[in-house]
Amino acid sequence: MSVAAASAVTAASNVGEVLTHPVHGPVRIVSTSTRTVRGEEREYVDLVVIGDEMNISVPAGGKDVVGLRPLLVEKEIAALIKQLAEPISPPEKKASWAHRIKSLQMQLQTGRLTDRIEVIRNIVRDSGGVPSSLAERNLLKQAIDPLASEIAIARSIPREEAQLLLQSTAEGALEAAAA
Repeated sequence: MSVAAASAVTAASNVGEVLTHPVHGPVRIVSTSTRTVRGEEREYVDLVVIGDEMNISVPAGGKDVVGLRPLLVEKEIAALIKQLAEPISPPEKKASWAHRIKSLQMQLQTGRLTDRIEVIRNIVRDSGGVPSSLAERNLLKQAIDPLASEIAIARSIPREEAQLLLQSTAEGALEAAAA
């Protein structure tokens, strides 16, 4: 985590600041609080997930473990879009559907942006563009939505436009590999 993000999480004066949670996407700091956990008082940072209105709390001292980071900047967004746009080649050996889904879920939970992009690419590749199973559609949505929200905030565009950008870029990569 950057020094800016680390200080943002521990400083109550930064209520209202937007950071990115590795799984949930963009979050706004709404408050700090002290809680007693196992007889010990601990500081927590209370966050609301932007676009979802889900509330989460993270230990202020555990911010590095949680992985909060500043919002992406344009250079980082461009690099992710470039990675997403690389031609998608077919897998050497296709695993069973259940194994693929479980593997993709685990990959998505790492919180790494490159893993999120690879999950999008793999679902688009394995489904031929549009997933037919509900599990794959839900997983694709879980992969795209937090990143789209972050891109929308960083670029000041509607979230739907950012979602379309990610989806169409991945589908374009699939078509480029087939050509």
